[in-house]
Amino acid sequence: MKLTAVTSLCAVLVLTGAMAACNTFTRDTGEQDITAVDIDPRNPGEVRIGELVFMAGYKLEFDTRFFGGLSGLFIDDNGNRMVAVTDHGDWISAPLSHDSEGRLTGVGTMTMSPLIGLDGEAIDTILEPQERDAEGLTVMPDGRVMVSFERRHRVWVYDDLASIEEPLELELPDTIVRLPGNGGIETIEFLSDGRLLMIAEEPVGTGITIDAWILDKDLRWRCIGYIQRDGFQVTDATALPDGRVLVLERWYAAPASLRIRIRELSPEMLDANTPLDGEPIVLLKQNLIIDNFEGLDHRVGPDGTIYLYMISDDNFEALQATYLYQFRLDP
Repeated sequence: MKLTAVTSLCAVLVLTGAMAACNTFTRDTGEQDITAVDIDPRNPGEVRIGELVFMAGYKLEFDTRFFGGLSGLFIDDNGNRMVAVTDHGDWISAPLSHDSEGRLTGVGTMTMSPLIGLDGEAIDTILEPQERDAEGLTVMPDGRVMVSFERRHRVWVYDDLASIEEPLELELPDTIVRLPGNGGIETIEFLSDGRLLMIAEEPVGTGITIDAWILDKDLRWRCIGYIQRDGFQVTDATALPDGRVLVLERWYAAPASLRIRIRELSPEMLDANTPLDGEPIVLLKQNLIIDNFEGLDHRVGPDGTIYLYMISDDNFEALQATYLYQFRLDP
């Protein structure tokens, strides 16, 4: 079933459909190795980088088939749980622990389960990558979950990722079909006022303006675009309570040059009809322990402190790693 943006998204946001009792797909957890790491081994502990302060980091290893390729990230409001989706059509969940100062102190036992397709079947059994390459993840105001996919560009809406109930499909802008196969909807995020933001990964053609859309309160898609600067590509975003949006970006040059950047979008930019062009607030270079970060989320501490979390996509490569990092936003 497809949800039309104009007539049905409002219902998705405000109605809670009755859910029948259902089973879940489960897997053996396998052996896990969760190791604390510092972003700068020369300076252990807290490190200020731009407007962020590194607080804690963990390398995640999971001896089960197809663990890795993590993109998108959700951290619940209390910091008790993380969820991410993968390039192989799975979703990962793990409990988190924090100390009294809000610092991430541990990652519990991870579980990995397949995302369910429109036919009610697990999509991680599909051989064609265009059918299972999940990239973006956001939680709706009513607790439902949106997942965006590359290659065959689409967004699915789940009542609960753990359910075997098939998702609904969101009707997207007509221009979605022009996106590059491996450069589709990389970022999907609800803004603080309830509007929906989507940003693609790569520009169409040779320009530097990436397709980006906002689904406004009148339930019409508004194509605004996003300016790609310095060769960086968008990988995720998180919307802060004050209306700002932080966009995670990656720059890579073969064989092994990598940089990670965060740019800040103001509320005024999101209201305008001009391409988004945010200011960089942090740049992570290769003198630090970094990888291909493709997931970003935040939570707000009891005292109003904003904690950012990043997770990396190892591309299922032995020379890459899965890291979960926590930062404090401290302008």
